Amino acid sequence: MTQHPLLRTTLLCAALLAPAAPAFAYLDTFIHGMVIGNMSQKESASLVQSVDKVLNDGTDGTMASWTSPAEGKRKPIEGQLTPLRSKTDKGQSCRQLKMQLRRADQEDNWTGWFCKQSDGRWRSRQVADD
Repeated sequence: MTQHPLLRTTLLCAALLAPAAPAFAYLDTFIHGMVIGNMSQKESASLVQSVDKVLNDGTDGTMASWTSPAEGKRKPIEGQLTPLRSKTDKGQSCRQLKMQLRRADQEDNWTGWFCKQSDGRWRSRQVADD
């Protein structure tokens, strides 16, 4: 079964926003008013691909730019993805990622941990403090 890129991106960012998992209805309303909640499927797929690349290959503290060009009436999105630090937690390789997205006058800022699963995918989760 293939995952819907927008749903995957929304869930990825929701996990960054809310490690305590607030009520889905609130989260859906909250995200709808943000850059991430108004992305097209094409924009979402491109962002997910860039996040995966940064988590797999990025150097801690080195920012990677991501952009999605204007399309029709949709303004461009500019983003910055920065892996902040890496560590091992519960036997998994984990990375803390800071993501900033900007479209026109809207701006989203997210920070959260992602840990690499045995199948190679990155999943957001809480990581023990140092």
